[in-house]
Amino acid sequence: VDAETGQTRVLKIWAAHDCGKALNPLSVKGQMIGSCHMGLGQVLSEEMKYGRNGHLMNPDLLDYKIPSVHEMPEVIPIIVESNDSEGPFGAKEAGEGPLLPILPAVCNAVYDAIGVRVSELPITPDRMHRLIEARCKEEDVEPTGLQSPRLEHSELQEVLDERAAEHADRDSIRASMEDDSPYHNGALFGFDPLIPADQQDDRWIVSVTPSGEYIDAPRLAGSAWKHEERRHGGAN
Repeated sequence: VDAETGQTRVLKIWAAHDCGKALNPLSVKGQMIGSCHMGLGQVLSEEMKYGRNGHLMNPDLLDYKIPSVHEMPEVIPIIVESNDSEGPFGAKEAGEGPLLPILPAVCNAVYDAIGVRVSELPITPDRMHRLIEARCKEEDVEPTGLQSPRLEHSELQEVLDERAAEHADRDSIRASMEDDSPYHNGALFGFDPLIPADQQDDRWIVSVTPSGEYIDAPRLAGSAWKHEERRHGGAN
C-alpha cells in the first residue's frame, strides 16, 4: 500500500482449495488462478456506477476496470484433494471456492500493512487515501509515519511451521519414488506427517467410498461411481 497515494497492489497469492478428487489437475489450477483474478477485480477495482437517472455510467471495459495481465500478481495454486462421496468420481467444485477468500484476505493484508480497516469495496486509491488521511489526523502523523499493527503468533505457529517443513521433505522424497499410491498431506491442517490423519482426529476422514446401497439409489450423485466401474470392467 502506497501511504501517500492510496494505491494498493497485491504482489503474490497462495491459493489452497479442497476440490475433492482433482480429475484434471491442470484445469483445476486454471480455475483457481481465474478465481483469484475475479476476486482481485472485486476487491481492488471493479465497481458498477449509476447516475441519478439509474443509467449505468461505466458500461464498457474502458471504465469498468478489471485487472489486466500487468496488474495480476503471481498466483501459486495448491490443490488439497479429498474424496467427496456426493460428487462425480469424488470431485467437487473448483471455481467459486477460491474466489471468496480473496476479498477478506486483501482487506486483512491492507490492515497488516498500514493498520487501516476497509469497510467498503473496491479499495480504489481515492477511498484508500481518504482512510489514510483520517487515520493520520487521528494519530497526528504523516502518511509515511503510519505503523503497521503488531501481531503476535501463538506457540502453535512454530509447530505448524515445523510440520509443514516435514511434509515438504516427504513430498520431495515421494516425487523421486515410483510409489504413486494416494497419501494424505496434512501440512495445511497441522497434522503429524508420521501418523495418519484419521488417527489424530476422529472427525477427519481421509477417503470415503460410497456404500453399495448408496450407489444403487437412483438420482443420487454417488451413482457416478458406476461409470468408473463400467470403464474398468470394459477395459478388462
